[in-house]
Amino acid sequence: MKIILLSTFLILTSCIGNMDKQISVAEMDLKLTQEWIYTDKVSKLKSNDVELTRPPGFEQLVMELSIPQVGGLNHKTHCVYYSVPYKEKVSNFKVQELKDVDSCPDNSDKGTTFVSLDGINNLKFNFSNFKMVMEFQYKKEKKKIEIPMPNIETGLVHEKYHSLTEKRLLSGLRFLRLNDESFDNASNRYLGKLSDRFSKGSAIRCHQVDKDCKTIGEYRCEECRYGWYEVVDFQCAQGGSKFCGQNHCGEKNEPACPRGIKVVEPLEAGICQSDLEPVVNGDKILVCQ
Repeated sequence: MKIILLSTFLILTSCIGNMDKQISVAEMDLKLTQEWIYTDKVSKLKSNDVELTRPPGFEQLVMELSIPQVGGLNHKTHCVYYSVPYKEKVSNFKVQELKDVDSCPDNSDKGTTFVSLDGINNLKFNFSNFKMVMEFQYKKEKKKIEIPMPNIETGLVHEKYHSLTEKRLLSGLRFLRLNDESFDNASNRYLGKLSDRFSKGSAIRCHQVDKDCKTIGEYRCEECRYGWYEVVDFQCAQGGSKFCGQNHCGEKNEPACPRGIKVVEPLEAGICQSDLEPVVNGDKILVCQ
């Protein structure tokens, strides 16, 4: 009896897992548009402006898209698959997301499922004029998804007496996916990222003093990419230890702000926001909590 119940549970769990991947057409439209608008390369498009009718019952790779990841420094690949309906077997449209691959595999066994929707029939893709149009029938209704792709390059324009220009939707137009680390370079010797925070434990210490006010290790604060700030630790005449990054002193779980005058009690040497109190952490740094 236990074996039967366990088997039933596993089957139900598997079914629920598959249902979770299914989304509505509106949700699929939104998800695809939010990602595909950044596409800079479309390849292996199986049939442009031709309805996919073969092979029935088998999954096929329809196309692959190269898309910048958030930050714009690396790329990911969206592999688009479609299985044509056959007898009792319903059709399936699926997009798998892969990273660090040269090309998409022939089937959807690898990667992470980005979208998946059963019951799409009469599927047709049309890529032209820097726009991808997806037409299909779903629940006996005709649907259309249109996604602009302004980042696509289609070669170079050669004009007499003019310099070479790119064939784009608009010259110089490009949609970028930027974040705080977009302009960081792995070969850049400068320390820290804009998103580094003491409270997150990601801030880099560029100068450290001990209880005897002696410098420990190398002073590297001149190498901080976004400046540096000082913390309150041992009330040394030359100042306290220092971290790379933007100063958020006085905020919750951030270093207390140096008071600026010599005091006797260590806890009075730092200032926090009105609802917080300075507390000494394990490194003897006053932190606002």
